[in-house]
Amino acid sequence: MFVSKAATLVALSATLVAGQDLPYIGDLIEQAYPTWCIDENETRLTDAETCEDGSPNGRWSPLYFTKQYSGADPKLGGYPSNIDIIYPFEFAAPYLGQACAGSPHMCSDVFDGSSTNCKKCPKLNTMDDNGPYGPGHVPPHISLAALSWAYQDGKGGDVTEWFDFDSNACRILPHKLLSLIRIYYPRDDDGKAYYPPPFSDLGGAYPLEFVNLAGESCDKETAKHSTAGNLICFEDHSGPVSLFPEYLEVGHGSPHYCTKAGKAADINDDYCPYIFFGPSRGKYRHPHIAFSAVEVYLSNMIMPDKCGTTWDDSNYPPPVDTTVAFPYMSDMDSDPQQPTIDDDGMWIWPGPEGYKKKPVVGNFALNLYATNTTDANKTMKKSSGFQGRTARVATVLSALLIAFAI
Repeated sequence: MFVSKAATLVALSATLVAGQDLPYIGDLIEQAYPTWCIDENETRLTDAETCEDGSPNGRWSPLYFTKQYSGADPKLGGYPSNIDIIYPFEFAAPYLGQACAGSPHMCSDVFDGSSTNCKKCPKLNTMDDNGPYGPGHVPPHISLAALSWAYQDGKGGDVTEWFDFDSNACRILPHKLLSLIRIYYPRDDDGKAYYPPPFSDLGGAYPLEFVNLAGESCDKETAKHSTAGNLICFEDHSGPVSLFPEYLEVGHGSPHYCTKAGKAADINDDYCPYIFFGPSRGKYRHPHIAFSAVEVYLSNMIMPDKCGTTWDDSNYPPPVDTTVAFPYMSDMDSDPQQPTIDDDGMWIWPGPEGYKKKPVVGNFALNLYATNTTDANKTMKKSSGFQGRTARVATVLSALLIAFAI
């Protein structure tokens, strides 16, 4: 029997009882972030009040392909960033013009993002939960799994005490969230905590990850996370690898789908699109969006007079958005754009919008960004800093502009 999306969302209005299953996470996301209507050609329908299936014509895109517009106006196709939902354990790098700013990868002020993959920069890790950075970076899918399981298992105490509107609005209290995380992901005796991937049983088996692992790469990842249970690889979520466009690198990991040339250059996967082919086309949703959707659902049940059924977008996007600096991108016919790879076999970063150094409001750590003078001098002798290849590109562009002016 066909059940419309609208009927499904109405069914989400239930009584808050710890120890019962949460609704399907895809439905919770749709309720918290209502998507706009599209026709058979995937064109947005702006005049309709409701979509063909009866659901409201929302503000968010039903097809999500790129991180490039995350943190920007939803009409561009993105969703709020980790910073926008005020995820407490992100500890993002500050927006000071370095590569991977706005992500949990902390590149230093002398790191050359035009020649080295910034995902090689460290995240903020701590060896206990008691210092100024608490648990350090905790991947959002871990918080999603812990929050969901604690509610469903009836653990973590009174659910109504997980929230306090006066101090944290409709978001779970950080210290409560951390206590739930440690129920399922405790620190070892050496202080380390194991956070399995989102597409594993132990990592929450997040169904909207659509990871790019297939065949041998799936087997290797399974061996790497031997205690994490089953993994949801490409063959499980989408089908045979014959679905891949010929120009894509099969099985390189992450939920992104990069070109063979891009992976040969060691491109940052974040610049590549999410799944855009096969039955899962456009269905990827960030785990932090899923986490916030669960927050919306629970807070609405606890405080219905204060917290709505949708994510509070009244202050979104903020005056200074949280988008990140992308490289130059190339069109791929009807497929989403991919990073441009030049004749030297490298990407060109930053792209036309520059480094995106900007005063974003949020909680950021600086200790891994600022290098001391001695270390900086050593690094500068080995690296071209922020100049490198980008300077060569800028020189070429400047020459062209001068030529046109003449």
